[in-house]
Parts: sequence; structure tokens; C-alpha cells
Amino acid sequence: MTLYINRLRVRMMFPAMAAALLLGVQACAISTKSAPATTPEMAVMNSTRVAESAALDEQYRKSAELMYLLLMAEVAAQKGELPTSVQAYLKAARLSDDPKIAERATRVASFARDYKSAMLAAERWAELQPSNLDVQHSLVILYLRNQLLDKAVDAVDLVLKMTAKSKIQGFGHLVALLNNEGDKEAVLALMDRVVSNYSNNPHAHFAYARLAFQSKQYDKAKQQVEAALELKPDYDAALSLLARTQMMQGETDEALEIMRKLVERDPQTTSHRASYARLLAVAKRYDEALRQFREVLKLAPDNADIIYAIALLNLEQRKFKEAEKYFKSLLDKRKHVFESYFYLGSIAEELKQYSKAIKWYRQVQHGQNKIDAGIRVAQLLSRQKKINEARNYLHSMHNRDPNLSVRLYVVEIDILAKANQFEPAMEVANRGLAENPDNADLLYARSLLAEEMGRLDMAEADLKKILVQDPKNVHALNALGYTLADRTDRLQEAYGYISQALALEPEEPAILDSMGWVLYRMGRAREATEYLRRALKIMPDDEIAAHLGEVLWVTGLKKEAAEIWSKALKANPDSVHLKNVLKRFNP
Repeated sequence: MTLYINRLRVRMMFPAMAAALLLGVQACAISTKSAPATTPEMAVMNSTRVAESAALDEQYRKSAELMYLLLMAEVAAQKGELPTSVQAYLKAARLSDDPKIAERATRVASFARDYKSAMLAAERWAELQPSNLDVQHSLVILYLRNQLLDKAVDAVDLVLKMTAKSKIQGFGHLVALLNNEGDKEAVLALMDRVVSNYSNNPHAHFAYARLAFQSKQYDKAKQQVEAALELKPDYDAALSLLARTQMMQGETDEALEIMRKLVERDPQTTSHRASYARLLAVAKRYDEALRQFREVLKLAPDNADIIYAIALLNLEQRKFKEAEKYFKSLLDKRKHVFESYFYLGSIAEELKQYSKAIKWYRQVQHGQNKIDAGIRVAQLLSRQKKINEARNYLHSMHNRDPNLSVRLYVVEIDILAKANQFEPAMEVANRGLAENPDNADLLYARSLLAEEMGRLDMAEADLKKILVQDPKNVHALNALGYTLADRTDRLQEAYGYISQALALEPEEPAILDSMGWVLYRMGRAREATEYLRRALKIMPDDEIAAHLGEVLWVTGLKKEAAEIWSKALKANPDSVHLKNVLKRFNP
């Protein structure tokens, strides 16, 4: 039930209450006129009574004003009038000695992103409740957002003093407080000042290093973590952070050596061994990583995160049966449930067990994979030739979340195009663009569809429209260049577009393939071969294999061409690209 209050009536109500109270006081005063002559004692008593009445009058006035301000603030907040709500709360906080009102004013102003008012409210809150750690946390952030670095440093000092008895002398609290702050430069500027005040404290340097690492400023993180280790050489957490920092800087061997020594020094500490295993995985030393994770699992057999890591590593190595076993064990433990459903679906899909995959994907009801799982259900239904069912499933997803419309339109276009239902696909594309004019994803999808339908004018127009909006759109540059190279004689123009795309993403296999193809069409077969070989090495794709095989065949390397086609055909027996090239050359 929504509370509606007429603000004019509220304004009139409180003066009326005050008037009634005053009338009561006046009535008492009038009744004393017929009383006997006043004695000195009675004069004193009357004087005291008048003072008390005046104090009560002021108290009632303040109470009435406070109630009016609070009501106005709440009503304004309910109506979405946040500036009005903020100012009313701020006035109420100044009028009241209740710290809860100042706290509420701070929260509302922060929510409204009025950081100056939030800071003033928090300062009032701190006046009323100086030992409250929450208000000191708020002041650190609000001084930072108002670019008052000196005050922020003072507030940090208070936080550190208030948490001095914690395990790491309060700096852990500081990291947790600052870690999610959006302005990373401001956070690190604050930490510069804080660390200068605590230069002999290893925990201060470690806290700075952690925040710098989270901000991806790895040089600064390394500098600070090394400073922490100079002060405390056996600081295990700092050694672990140093290893992760080195890994991010490409110093893989040095990072792994640090973690190996940590594990050797304390083999029963699961956190060290788990960190070592994760770094091995990052270094793509999967077998070693699995060995370390299994050792952790011996020490902590119920650790769901370790089981999950082992499952993912097995999946990465395409050890599907092993991965499936670990994901199912997580379901038994009711841990990482929706992630496990998703990856079990992925395993079944890889094994071409499409009905089983759909069953798993449908159970992903929450989590970051929910949308991908739904889309995969539709795609798998289309692979089973259930095109209408696939489309209906996508439509149901659209009804549940209209914000997905562009992505779902793109998927529907792709499903229809792969089923050779080009006209319905074009209808979907046009409908999507009518709802989302000039959307780059939909323009790109329609351009690919138009190219399939032989409508090169539309394909070119859509891609150029994207490039007007975003001249460095690498996908549009590559698609336009490849279309012109494959379907027209405008080879020099095609080469220009593909060159721009390659400059932006020099190791993207699709662009390397396009460059190889346009060079082949320009009569530069030897150069083309180099690009196509690089592309196929990065991504063993059937279309790239078809292109490379063709270039090798026409340059006389027929045996190698036939081997490449044969290998690609085994992996992709339904490939249209391979079937077409084999039909033309008949090896």
C-alpha cells in the first residue's frame, strides 16, 4: 500500500499542532489572573514555569519541523525525486541528534550520486557517532570522491586505529573498502599518501600492492610487494602476490619458482598449492596443474572450488569423461550447480549428444551462463531440424527479457540462414533493425545474410553504415574486404579494408584468412600461403582449410593440399566450403 501525503496539508498540519499547544499555555496563563497576589516564591516558580514552557515550545517546533522533513524526504524518494529527498534528509540530519537520520541521509545522497551532500551528511553522522566504523568507511570514500585527499588520509588513519587489533593491522579492511571504488587512479593516489605515513609497515605496502594489482598496474604492484618483502622476507601472502604479478608481466618461470618453493616449504598449506596449480594452469602446463590440484584434493577432499578447477582443466584438455565425473560430483555436493549443468551440456554437445545437451542446458536457471545456455538450446534444436521449435524458444526468452532482443534476433537470423530459409531470416533482420535502428550487430548480421543471398549492394551498404559510426570496427572492415575480394573484382579496395583490419588485430585468424584470400585473388599466391598457414595454425577451421588447400593445389603442392582437405573433412564432414572446393578440384 503506497502512502500518499498532500504536502500542502502536511505544511499546514504542524503549525496547527503548535498553535494548539500554545493555546493551552495561554489558557493556563489567563487562569492565573484571578489568583491572589504573587509572593517572591511564586514569582520564582512562575519564572521557571515560563522557561520550561518556552523550552517545550521550541522542542515541539523542532519535532514538528523534523517530522515534516522526514515525511517530505520519504515521499520524494518514493516518487523518484531524489534531489528533493536528499536536501530534506540533510536538513533533518542537521536538526536531529539521532545518528540513524544522518546515516539515512548519507545513504540516500550516495545512492543519488550527490557526493557532496553525502559527505556533509556523513560528517554529521560522525559528529553524533564518532566510534562507528561504518561512518569512517563512508568518509574515506566520500572524501575521495570529492577529491579531498588530505581529509581522506585522515579518515584512513582513523579506520586503521579503529581496526588496529585485527590480524593485519587494519590494512585488510582498507583493501576491502577501496577495492570496488571506480576511480582507480584516485585510490592509488590515496595509497601513495597512506604508505608514506606507514613506510615501515609491510602490511601497508602489501595493501597498496593488492590494490595496484587489481587495477592492472603491475609495475606498481611489483614495486610495493617487493617493499613489503624487504621489511618481512617470510611474508607468504606477499610472495604469492609477487608470483601472480610476475606471471602477468610474462615472467612465468620466475613466478612458478616462487610458488614451487612456497609449496616445498609448507606442503600441507592448501592455499599455496592451489595458487601454484592455478599459475600452472595459466601457463598452460595442464598436466602439472592437475597433479597439484589432486594433491590439494587429498588434503581437502570436500573443497568444491578445487573439484571445479579439476573439472575445468579436464574439459580444457578435452578429457570429457573425467570432466563429466567431477561436474557430477559437484551436483551431488550441491556446489557450483548451475555452472556444472552448463558444462555438462557443453560436454554432451561436443559428443554430439544433442538431446542430452539440451536437457542439461535447460536446467541452467541462474548464473552468468543462463543466457548462453538458452541460446544453445535453440541452436541445438535447429541442428535437430526443429527450426520452429528453436524460434519459439528464442521468442520465449525475448518475452522474459526484452533487453536481449538484439542478441536473440542475431541468433534467429543465423539459425534461419543455416537452414537456407533466407527470406524469413531477412524478415527477422529487418524487424530487428526497425526496433533497433542502426544497431551494428544487426547491420552486420544482415550484411552476412545479404551476401549469402547475392544482394551485394545491401551487404556493402550495411557494412559501410557500421564503418561510418565506427571506422575502426574490425569485423566490418574484414567482412567488407572479404566480400569484395570473394565476390567482385575490386581487389585493391578489398585489400585496403583487410589491411586496416589486420593492423588492428594482427593475429586474428579470420582476418589472416581474408588477407590470404585477397592476395591469392590478386595473383600473389606465395604471400597468400604464408597468411593462410598462420590462420590455420591458430584456428583449424574448415573454410581456412578449403582456402589454403586451393592455393597449395594451384601452386603445384597437390599432395599437401589433399592432406589438408582430408584432415579438415574428417573433423567437419558437413562443411559446405570443403565440399565445394573438392567438387571443383576433384583430388
